[in-house]
Amino acid sequence: MADTGYNWDASWTAIDTSLEQQEGEANAEDYSAILDLDGKAACLISVNTTYSDHAKATQGLVVGVCRDIDGTNYELIADKPWSFEMEFIQNGTRKRTFRLLASDFQKFKLLLDWNNTTTDAIATSTTKIKYATIPVAS
Repeated sequence: MADTGYNWDASWTAIDTSLEQQEGEANAEDYSAILDLDGKAACLISVNTTYSDHAKATQGLVVGVCRDIDGTNYELIADKPWSFEMEFIQNGTRKRTFRLLASDFQKFKLLLDWNNTTTDAIATSTTKIKYATIPVAS
């Protein structure tokens, strides 16, 4: 019988997006390099965000997926791309993994955005990706 399931990469690869808000800085955002699902079926992205031991931030880190809109430009945070919040937890870590299908997200950039008014708090994130292909049925 032919293999018709997803074949996932064996290991995770770091994405070049890392965000750290320094003390005294209220806002920080970072866009990754272009991520391309051409020739892939899907990808998994993991986000690991650690918050410092400071007072409650006004919001947690927002993770956005900014789609290619014309081959050159990508959505910005102001365009309200598909996104979610990594809820703030004092002196703790939030972790999340999500899947994107190539049929919905061919080229995109990952966005990490922290619009925070508590200037002492620091958020540090690491992001990783792994890809899936679908074997050709024989």
